Amino acid sequence: MGWALEQARAAGKRYLRMDCAAERPKLRAFYESLGFEYHSDWWLGSFHAARYQMPL
Repeated sequence: MGWALEQARAAGKRYLRMDCAAERPKLRAFYESLGFEYHSDWWLGSFHAARYQMPL
């Protein structure tokens, strides 16, 4: 995760966003434990994703 944060900052991004399958509660809890905040839901056909983001 440190590498991803560094890359986003170096690219001048304001947020790092991580998406995961919405039905993965342990992964969602992991993102939240790192400081990511729930942003929104997203669908691609029948795939349902939860979107998280962290301000940089």
